Amino acid sequence: MKRFAFAALPLAMMAVACDGPAEDLGEEKDDVMEAQAEVIDEKSDVLEAQADLADTPSDAAALEAQAEALEDTADGM
Repeated sequence: MKRFAFAALPLAMMAVACDGPAEDLGEEKDDVMEAQAEVIDEKSDVLEAQADLADTPSDAAALEAQAEALEDTADGM
């Protein structure tokens, strides 16, 4: 009986250490969310650059507000 317990122990430890497909799916979802947040953050950077080149202060303020809103969205992801 002791031999069986020692033989089964590594298998039991592997089963506990890895959740399998559910864990892989969760990690993939996290990776996708992180990539989406990076894209949104880059869009925010583009809007900030456009604000620097804006013709009027009101246009610049509007672009900066949009950029800030996108940054907040990215941070919340």
